[in-house]
Amino acid sequence: MTVTKVKSGIEVIGVRPLGAVRRLAILPFFILLSLLTHCSDEDPISTDIGLNFFPLHKGNNWVYEVKETTIVQSVTEVYNYQLRVTVIDSVKNVNDGYTYTLQREKRTLETEAWESFETWTAEVTGNKLIQNESNVLFVKLAFPIYKGGKWNGNEFNNLPNTGNLFNGSNSDVYNIFEFDQSVSLSTGLDFSETATVHQNSFTDAIVGKDERKEIYARDVGLVYKEITQLEYCSTPNCLGQQKVDKGVILIQTLKSYASQ
Repeated sequence: MTVTKVKSGIEVIGVRPLGAVRRLAILPFFILLSLLTHCSDEDPISTDIGLNFFPLHKGNNWVYEVKETTIVQSVTEVYNYQLRVTVIDSVKNVNDGYTYTLQREKRTLETEAWESFETWTAEVTGNKLIQNESNVLFVKLAFPIYKGGKWNGNEFNNLPNTGNLFNGSNSDVYNIFEFDQSVSLSTGLDFSETATVHQNSFTDAIVGKDERKEIYARDVGLVYKEITQLEYCSTPNCLGQQKVDKGVILIQTLKSYASQ
């Protein structure tokens, strides 16, 4: 938008008539009004705070490929399955917003019927997206979303060690590690605008590892989730060898989705 100041080049000698003075006085007002109107057309004020990174609408559903590995006393078991999450209901809550019910179903093979095993809820309260996962509240996102944004993801729960396997420096802080980056998934889906949330990034060669992250895509929601929580053997004969005493590794990747 370019504004050019124009001089009339007309020299007036003597006293201007009163009507001319009034016309000259109100002329800048109309010029300013015209400029403001033009600016609002070309440069609208953005009100996007990132709510569409976690779209909540009745009927929305997401299907994920999940690989879950558990380790107990060096014995490893791998479980592959599909997870379907569907927004099945919404009710008005005491915060004058809506609480959405998320039905969670799983199956081992695509030829099998879906089996419901639990329900979660999600809602936006103030500037926080709060998800109730089996009666434990997590602040999944804080708005507005931007690279470097930080918040306490365990603000509303009383989990031991504030939800962390180990209490490292800033291990209770969630942060937006990447924003508006493109992501390609192993399932063949590509997304051009994503936000990567690091929920924890603790690693120690002696005691273990607690690394968790989630990736959200604009107008889609959660597209990728990774959890690595490992406790290393601490007895004298294996200390420092990073031998896993117990732990879990979960990788959840979006396969398909449908939005209403």
